[in-house]
Order: sequence, then structure tokens, then C-alpha cells
Amino acid sequence: MINSSLIESNAELLVSKVNHSMVLIRRKELAQHHIAPRQLYVLHVINDLGPKATAITVAKEVDREVHVINRLLINLEKDGFIERNKNTPKSKLLSLKLTKKGLDIIKLSLRSKSIDSILAFLPEQELEQMESALNKVLKKLNEYIHDSL
Repeated sequence: MINSSLIESNAELLVSKVNHSMVLIRRKELAQHHIAPRQLYVLHVINDLGPKATAITVAKEVDREVHVINRLLINLEKDGFIERNKNTPKSKLLSLKLTKKGLDIIKLSLRSKSIDSILAFLPEQELEQMESALNKVLKKLNEYIHDSL
């Protein structure tokens, strides 16, 4: 077990713990809708990509391997949230489209009401500073990932 004072003094561990806790909260919040946070996120990405949505474009957008996204898409299709259709009869490329059920579920906010209420204790300026700092870190992480691969 990791000492809690170690987490509080180590940015990497602290971010990891905060992320883990937020995912648990969001998973519990979405359980009533029978969808996982990552699935909801992928549905939003498909919606945003519109006719450009394929397994490859979604994988790039969510920074995951195509085979991982394909498995998730198969489950989303089985659950009736999306349809996968060939662009042309001979095409191997499948385009993705939200079903009515998928469109209805993305009306759920990307933001968590529970997490918003938890973060409400922070003054707006501190929340903006935290978001700004995290965006800077994310940008650097993305640069590092793309430069080192």
C-alpha cells in the first residue's frame, strides 16, 4: 500500500489517484444507464466526427490502439448504440453512426454532476488554474508521446 503522504507529495501519483477516483465516481453515476465512461466518451467522439467516424479515426482521437477500439465498438453495436456500415459494397472500411439509442445516451453530459459538486468547493479562479495547468501537462505529454514513438 502506498503511503498517502507520498501521494500528496508526488504529482504523478496524485494525478493518478484523482483520475482513478473520478473514474470510479463516473462509473457509478453511469451504471444506471448501462454504459461505461469510456463508452460514453467514444459515442461523443463518433458524434463529433460525424461521417468521418471510423475505427481508425476514433482510435486516433481517443489515443488508443485500433484493436482496442474495435472491441469497444463491437460491444457498442451489440448494445444498440451504434451501427457499423461499409462505405461501399467492396470496402473493408466500416463507417460508424449513432443509432437513436446512441443519440439519446450522449445527451448525458460529458461532465459528471457528482464530480462537479465535489469540485464546487474550489474558487472559480483555482479551478481555472488547475484546468490550465492540466492542459499544459497534457500538451507536453502528447508532444512527448508523439516524439518518442
